[in-house]
Amino acid sequence: MSPRVRMIVGLSIGLLVIFGWHFATVFGVIGNAPQTRSEFFIRLGIIFVGFLVVSTIVAILQDKRNSKLNMPDEREEEILLRTEQIGLYVVYAGILLVIWFSFAPMKSMQIVNALLAIVCVSEISKLVYGLLVLKRKN
Repeated sequence: MSPRVRMIVGLSIGLLVIFGWHFATVFGVIGNAPQTRSEFFIRLGIIFVGFLVVSTIVAILQDKRNSKLNMPDEREEEILLRTEQIGLYVVYAGILLVIWFSFAPMKSMQIVNALLAIVCVSEISKLVYGLLVLKRKN
């Protein structure tokens, strides 16, 4: 596995851990979930800006090591492309489910959390598929 693919996997796992914490607060396992629109978007803004800063710093540091060695080979590029396609299928299926359940009496916070869960499930499916294929082809 190339250093760039390891970086992508590490950043995805880090983001999933943060969203795991968010959903733990939503389900009342730890802490309190955001109750208002502004609290929710402040939380998401902090998460996304923090992730953007961390991923930019990690990418810059990774690229400074040796950019030729960091690039994924053709096989890894194909696997990354396939994982993105699978993630897109999961997003489409999730959106259809949210559309189906939106006819039930759902609060707007539940719909927003459902959409956020779709993104997380998509990332999990991309990670699992990509790691399984990488492991199988090694």
